Amino acid sequence: MLIYRIEHTDGAGAFRAGLAYEHDAHRKAGCRSAYYHPSPYSGEELGTELSDLFMKGKTDDYHFGCRSKSQLRSWFRSAPGRRAMAKAGGVVVIYEAPREAVALGKTQVAFDINRAAKVSSVPADQW
Repeated sequence: MLIYRIEHTDGAGAFRAGLAYEHDAHRKAGCRSAYYHPSPYSGEELGTELSDLFMKGKTDDYHFGCRSKSQLRSWFRSAPGRRAMAKAGGVVVIYEAPREAVALGKTQVAFDINRAAKVSSVPADQW
């Protein structure tokens, strides 16, 4: 299964690396915040594989990502925001992982990074 993720060139995810703040600081008026989406503990994610995984607390080796570029773009809609993330070292990385290493949610997925292989990456504004 392919997983799409924005991360810093050092491997830290968009939220932990501060890239989501860069996105939001540079988004146009009316563009939804990257922080708008539900956490794995609430809202529409409840009852999904993703929520179940996080409720059990078995997340040490799991990273967040998305099932498609369009799902990832729903988190990071702003073109100026994506340019700011790229300038700060943000890249879009595509990973491939076996289905059993992926917990599906409605707005995102979590995947076991130890069972995933990096397929490609491009600067965060070039997808």
